[in-house]
Amino acid sequence: MKMRKLVTATLAVSMFAMGAARAADLSWMGYSYAEESAKPSVEKIIAGFTAKTGKTVEPIPSAFGDLQKNVFLRARSKTLPSVVQISERWLPSLSKLPGLVDYNTVFGKENLEKIYAPEALAMGQIDGKQLAVPLMSGSIGMVANQAALTKAGITDLPTTVQEFKADLVAIRDKVPNSVPYAMATKNNSDILVDFLTWEYVFGAHVIDPEGKVVVDSDASRKALAFLVDLMKERLVAPEIGRPDARRLVGQSAAAFYLDAPQSRTFLRSFSGQGPAFDANIKPMQVPVVKAGDTPVSIQWAHLIISFAQNSPPTKEDANMQFIAYLGDDAVETQFPVEQSALPGTKSARANPVVASDAYLSAWAKNNTHPRRNEVGIWSNGGELTDILAQEVQAALLGQKSADEAISSMSTRMKASMTKAGHAQ
Repeated sequence: MKMRKLVTATLAVSMFAMGAARAADLSWMGYSYAEESAKPSVEKIIAGFTAKTGKTVEPIPSAFGDLQKNVFLRARSKTLPSVVQISERWLPSLSKLPGLVDYNTVFGKENLEKIYAPEALAMGQIDGKQLAVPLMSGSIGMVANQAALTKAGITDLPTTVQEFKADLVAIRDKVPNSVPYAMATKNNSDILVDFLTWEYVFGAHVIDPEGKVVVDSDASRKALAFLVDLMKERLVAPEIGRPDARRLVGQSAAAFYLDAPQSRTFLRSFSGQGPAFDANIKPMQVPVVKAGDTPVSIQWAHLIISFAQNSPPTKEDANMQFIAYLGDDAVETQFPVEQSALPGTKSARANPVVASDAYLSAWAKNNTHPRRNEVGIWSNGGELTDILAQEVQAALLGQKSADEAISSMSTRMKASMTKAGHAQ
């Protein structure tokens, strides 16, 4: 009996010790850790931080499309992670969560301005607070696959919408089983970005800076009608999300798509050729309606938010030490470059590893004036995104005309903005 009690006690102590050993100093939830091509880069960051500080990090993977929902669920259950990787357009909807750290109070506003590139740092600011810092930045622009273009006999990248459509027709006719333009036609957040891009191309807007819904316009109708025509002529396809588009382009079964600069990393992976596939990856300007128009792109960044481990948070907190480490050149010349994006810090951008990267230089050259995502920045951005995507899908699938879809989108968005406190 005594022996049994001794064994039980020993097991209990061992299990407690194992549990203590597993307990990390902080947790990091992010979508990069859920992506096969990016996971090794995240693991490098964690290993480097542990080697430098002795502190451990528990990585929590979450698919991009589920991350916002998962954060809100954890907020309700009071199990928020220490640090979260987010898209810049989600910050407004996450900004009211309890315990969110204002980095200005920990690191100092002037110090952060010395470290980070101004336009990248600005993406993390709301109401005078620095609620996020950039892990990497850039824009969402267009990428072409040279191998697919060559199969269709196309030698020059299109610069106008007319040239773009002509190239799509050539690819449809000369490259069997291809999707000429892998436009996002599923996943609401992906549809939002693609539709917004074409809205801007045709001179339209969805919501103005004061919060007024302005999508009901002739320019919006032209933009959506253009996309509907692409679907009717089999130049785009239904049920394509961003991951599907990356796979198609990586396998040279599609010639064009919209993505962030980390496109290169995904295409290397999906091609199975690694860096050897780089010759086929061509960053380009989004085609314009008239020659001479300014090409458009959309702001894009991976931001990092944190939830206080102590009140008030200090530089000594494990997650604040991790935030400081993420701004170090050891990370900023590694992770963004491996993910084919621009670093968020000034020193990393000036580093030869970044400055001499031909792909990143081409991306920056083709996307000089990225515009803000004018839908995702509002507190009700999730609902607005769903409304927009549902109406765009209805038009693409022939359930509504472009005019009907735009009119319905406007009515529903106005109701959502009114409910959120923005007068129409």
